[in-house]
Amino acid sequence: METKLPVYHIPTMIVLGELGNKRACQAFSDYLSVKHIRHNVDKSDNRFVISVDPEQYHQSQALFDEFIHNPNQAKFLEASWQVNNPQQTIAFANASSNTNLGLSKIWNSTGWLTKLVTLICISIYIASYIGYFPVIFNALSFSWDFYQPYRLITPMLMHLDTLHLVFNITWWWYLAGKIEKSFGIYVLINLTLFSALFSNSAQSLIVSNNFAGISGVVYALMGFTWLYGRNRPNSEVFLPNNIFIFLLIWMGLGFVDLLPINMANWAHLFGLLAGLLIAQIMTLKKR
Repeated sequence: METKLPVYHIPTMIVLGELGNKRACQAFSDYLSVKHIRHNVDKSDNRFVISVDPEQYHQSQALFDEFIHNPNQAKFLEASWQVNNPQQTIAFANASSNTNLGLSKIWNSTGWLTKLVTLICISIYIASYIGYFPVIFNALSFSWDFYQPYRLITPMLMHLDTLHLVFNITWWWYLAGKIEKSFGIYVLINLTLFSALFSNSAQSLIVSNNFAGISGVVYALMGFTWLYGRNRPNSEVFLPNNIFIFLLIWMGLGFVDLLPINMANWAHLFGLLAGLLIAQIMTLKKR
C-alpha cells in the first residue's frame, strides 16, 4: 500500500478540489505556499487532489475558484518564481517520472488509432517513393465520384515528399495522441473524419483536386486542442499559445507564397475552423 507524504504534517486536511493538469496544479500549489496556506497534493488516477488546513479552507476556496476561472493571471504564473522550494510531493514525483522520452515511452504515449494512421501514411509514402505514386494517387486522390465516397477522405493518407510527411506525422502523433488518450478513440475518429471531409472539400472547391496530406486534419486537431484547453483549463488536453501562434504564422506564410513548398492552404484554414467548432460544441456539452 502506497504511503502518501503530505506537504505539511497536519493531523486533519479537508479536500479543496482537484485538477487534471500537473503543471496547473504545481502552479496553484506554489501560489498557496506564497500565501502561507498549509496544503497537501495527492494523485488519484489522472487527477491531482488538493487538500488544505480546515482553518484556511474558506480563504483557499476563494483562491481556487479564482484560479479555475482564470489560471493565466500573472500572480499565479509568478508564484513559482517566488517559492524557494517548490512542493515535490509523491503525486508530482510520480507524474514527473512519466515524462521519460525513451522510444518505448513515445510509442506508448498514444492509442492504437494514432499509431495505425501513422503507419498507413508511412507505408503509402514508401510505396509512392519506390514508384507506385501514379497508381496510389489515382486511387486515393480527392474525387466527387458518388461511387467512391472514401476518396473524400483518403487524400489525408498521401504525402508528396519526406519533409511533408515528417512535419505532418510529427504533429499528428503529438496532437492525436493527446486527444485519443484523453477522450477515447471515437472522439478522435469523428474529429478526423469530419475535419478531413470539411478541409478536403474546401480545397477541392476553391483550388483543385491536386493535393495530398494530413495537414488539414492536423490543423483541426491543433484548433481543437488549443480552444478546448482554453475553455477548460483543468483538462489535460491543451496547446500553449506560442505553439498555436507559430502554426497560424506558418499557415499565413503559405497563403502569401513565402514558403519554398506548395501548401493546401484552404485545407489548413477549413481544418482549423472545423477543430475550433468541435471544441466549442464539446465545451458547451460539458457545461
